[in-house]
Amino acid sequence: MSNILSLTHIATNIPVEIELDLVELAWAKDKNPETINQSWDKLCESVLARTGHDIPGQFFLESLGGRPIH
Repeated sequence: MSNILSLTHIATNIPVEIELDLVELAWAKDKNPETINQSWDKLCESVLARTGHDIPGQFFLESLGGRPIH
């Protein structure tokens, strides 16, 4: 699986691709119902700190590694 998270900025409709590190990728692939929300929060916080992109409420999720996600 590729580690590229593809997003579209809601206000501008500009596509953004973010390369996830291995820890972020593990959070993105979490499917455990007990931890999935915490993993998503950690992923968003990490991406914000590293790239300045604030995902929640600002971006539509498009794909992870070329596969659709929602």
